[in-house]
Parts: sequence; C-alpha cells; structure tokens
Amino acid sequence: RAAAKGLSLSLMERLIERYGEKAVRMLTVQYRMHQAIMQWASSEMYGGRLTAHPSVAQHLLKDLPGVTSTEETTIPLLLIDTAGCGLAELEVEDEQSKGNPGEVQLAGLHIQALVEAGVKAQDIAVVAPYNLQVDMLREHLCHRYPDLEIKSVDGFQGREKEAVILSLVRSNRKGEVGFLAEDRRINVAVTRARRHVAIICDTRTVSNQDFLKRLVGYFSQHGEVRTAFEYLDDLVPENYTQESRGERRRGAKLPAAPGPKPQPPPGGKLKAAATKAAACQKAETCFSPNTSKPGTQSPAREDGADRFKAMLVAFLESSEAQLDFPPSLSSHDRMLVHLLAEEHGLQHGSSGEGRERYVSVRRKEPAQPSPPAATPCSQQIPRPQPQRPGGETPVPAEPGGSSRGSGKVDLKTLHLERVQREKARREEARASLQGSSRKKEKSEAKGRSVSGGVAEEDIDALISAAIKADNTCGFPRCKASVTTLGQLCLHCNGRYCLSHHVPEVHGCGDKARAQARQRISREGVLYPGSGSKDRSLDPARRAHLQRRLDKKLSELTSQRKSKKKDKEK
Repeated sequence: RAAAKGLSLSLMERLIERYGEKAVRMLTVQYRMHQAIMQWASSEMYGGRLTAHPSVAQHLLKDLPGVTSTEETTIPLLLIDTAGCGLAELEVEDEQSKGNPGEVQLAGLHIQALVEAGVKAQDIAVVAPYNLQVDMLREHLCHRYPDLEIKSVDGFQGREKEAVILSLVRSNRKGEVGFLAEDRRINVAVTRARRHVAIICDTRTVSNQDFLKRLVGYFSQHGEVRTAFEYLDDLVPENYTQESRGERRRGAKLPAAPGPKPQPPPGGKLKAAATKAAACQKAETCFSPNTSKPGTQSPAREDGADRFKAMLVAFLESSEAQLDFPPSLSSHDRMLVHLLAEEHGLQHGSSGEGRERYVSVRRKEPAQPSPPAATPCSQQIPRPQPQRPGGETPVPAEPGGSSRGSGKVDLKTLHLERVQREKARREEARASLQGSSRKKEKSEAKGRSVSGGVAEEDIDALISAAIKADNTCGFPRCKASVTTLGQLCLHCNGRYCLSHHVPEVHGCGDKARAQARQRISREGVLYPGSGSKDRSLDPARRAHLQRRLDKKLSELTSQRKSKKKDKEK
C-alpha cells in the first residue's frame, strides 16, 4: 500500500527525476573491486559508466601477503551450482525465513580452501539474504573461524571484504525466488567483494528471474563454474527418484576404487571410446569455450552438450575403463560434463590446477572378494573426509556386482544401502574405541588399587578406588577432594577443585575463548569479563575533578600574589 502511494521512491530518486543532470554528479571511478566484479554491476545498475582504478583493476587474493597461488585465489568470479544435486531449501512451517543446509556445507568447504591457501578469516565474509541461513552459517562456522564475519545483505551494506561468499538459499521445484528479485539487494551483496566473490546457488531456480538469470550468465561467461558434486561426495542427485530414468541408466553412481586415481597427462586426445562421436577430430577442436552473452542459450552450447552426451554414450558402449577430457574445456563445459556423467551413472571428478584442470570419467570396477574376518584393529575405519574442490579424494569402493549385469537397478535404494553400511561401520569403530578406553581405565584403577596394597580379586577395592579417583581433582598432581566444592568444566567434562577450576588454569582456555566469541557474535551481548575493561572516567566524575583542580590552582595563584605583595612592603 505504501509503494502504491509513491513511498517506494527515495528522496534522492525524487530529486533526480525532478532536476536531472542539473543536480546530479556521478562518481564513475571506483577503488574497491576487481574489474570483473565491477563490470557486471556497471552494466546492470549504472549504465556501463563505472571504471576501475588501475590500483584495483586486476588485484586478486593471491596478491595478498602470505597467500599462495591456488585455483581459488587466482580467480575473481566463482559460481558453485547446486542444480540437480538435491540440495533443496528447508521448508519450515510458520517460518517466513529460509535456509539451505547444503549451501552451508559448500560455504564451509570453500572457506576451508581459502584459509588453507593463506587468506585470513577476518578478510572473508559470508553473506546470505535470509536470517535463518545466517544463523545456520554461524552455528556451522563460527567455532572454527571466530574472526569470520557472517551477516545478512542488509547488515553488510556499506562494508567490504577481500573475499565474499554469497549464498542465495532458494532451491525449489516451483522456481520461487522471493525477495531475491530485488535488484538493488543483489547488487549490494555482490559488490561487497574486493578481490573474489563466490556465489552458491541453484541456477535452475534463480534463473526464473531475469535479473538473476543475467547474473548467472555473466558468471558462467567470465568466471569459473563448478558443480556441487565436485565438493560433496555423498549427494543424492534428483534423478535418483525418477524410475524411468534409472531403468535406462546402466547403473548407480560408481564409486572410485581404493587408492589414488591415475593421473594421465593432460591435453591428450580422447580415448578410442569416442569413435562414434568424433573419430577423426582432435580433442581440442571438439570443444569450443562459451562465448555467448549472459542470459542467452547459444546454439554452440547446445551442440556442446549433445557432443558430450554422445561421447559418454560411446564410452559406455566401449570396454575402456576411463575417459579423460582435455583441459581446453571452459569451466561451463566442465560443469556440463559433470552433470551428464551423473545422469549416465558414471563416476566423475576434476584433476589438475589452473589451465591444466581437466575432467575424468570412470566406470565402475569389478567388486573385490570380501576379506576374511577382520581383527579389532582392522575394523577401525577412518571417518570419510569431505571431497576437496580438486576432486582428488578417493572414495571407498561399494561392494556389489558390475552395473552391466545388474539389470534394472533402483539407484536410490543402492545409495541408501551404501549410506547405512557406512553408518554401521562407523558405529562399530566407535564401539571398539569405547571398549578399549574402558579397558584402559579399568587397568589404571586396578593398578592404583594394587599399589595401595589391595588384592586384584577384590571388586569392592576396585569400586572404592574408582570412586576415590572421581572425587579427586582432575588437575595433575592435585590431591584435593571435589566431593563438596568441586567444579565441573563444560569443555572437558572434568571435575576440578576451586584452585584449578578456571579453564585457563587446567588447559581449556582456547575452548573457553572460542565459545565466548561465538556467543558474542550470536547474541551481540558483552558479558562481564568478556572484553577489555573500560577505564575511561565517568563524565560527571571528570567534571567534578576538573572543578576541584581549577579551585586548587586559583588558591595557589592567590597565595603566590599575596607573598609578592609582602616582599614589596
């Protein structure tokens, strides 16, 4: 109703409409952003009139002191696409705000890559348009990166950071984008970055709005495009729920065999499996980089997708174990290869760095015979690490037969069974670890009881020794009793006497400080003792002291004058 009555126009907009160029002077040189970041905002919002000062036009994260040159630090624009990966937004009843846990994980992995390259957490900002997403990001990241700044778009207006990660959140089948359709809000979010901006979004959803579609097109043409499959190895693609597609595929997503992947020399020709699609052409001539304008679907892009699809179909019909695409592919072409490989039930990953980065596609290898019964030591299975952006982390092989001999396969069932097996293995490993720790504690209690002159067979002596250990301060070489006045540490769950209960004394200082920072960033409230003391005087007290000082000075002055008069007499 307010907008209908004209209140959607700001004061400045009214003045510009009334007086035009007579009252307006535009500042056209900007001193913040890399030229690639600025160019999009200039063309969309400022009529192409912005220019970048030479001091910032080409600066990147790798130019910062202490930052190494990696794939993430050498590019100003990065688009991480979650389309088709099953990372849908949360649907919370009676909740107007939105959240997306999958994008939270992707943001954490990208921040990890930047920090490992030497970028300081205080130089990174994570921006999201929804408060629920901001809360989820803080809960997931603040304890690991206390200096990381996570705010909403409105809360970050007027600020800047060296690197900005923007999570657009919306991912749904209806294509609804909500208030992401507000052009100025998106412009503010993108232009907070100085050297690097990464957008995490579902391009299929956000492209339903023209302004966001042009943004995605600009990043696809001028930046690096990656799919979420390159970061997370446990995704369930959306096509798993489509039985008709699953019946046409030759198998589920194929896990990599144990051990490192073979590294073929980049830049070579494609395997002989692609003879049906391009038998007489060189691999480099088969793929042309995307040169279409943002927001448009060029015929070359459609031809490229069809060509990749023909290559993969020919590879499936051949006996080759691996298909390597040349590094001459653009980032958008690599994303198409990843998506098509996922649809065809193939295992896929990216290898190499910079211009030598290429995509490898593999078929499932024959299952290995099950090993004999493992000893307790061999049952300890390490927790799987999240796949790094390079896509080189090996994934455990999934037991089962070849995809060709399996006939019609329910891909979703296969994936869920694999997840359940992994979960069962982790629980067994955790149980074995807990059992060994209990045995160790019992042996220590037994040793203490024996040293006190108690027989090993006396269970009552063991129990009394354990109770005595629980009622003693957990600080080394401290024998004080904690039965009555003991303090429980919330960080290590140990009981300490009043002399050692402070976290900084018994070794939990770092955890206590991290928790305090997280609480302050979440609640925005400073508790007593959480910061430096304000030693400045109260204004009233300061004024009172100033009056007393002036009075004393006047008295001293009058005394000095009286002494001079006495001497003259």
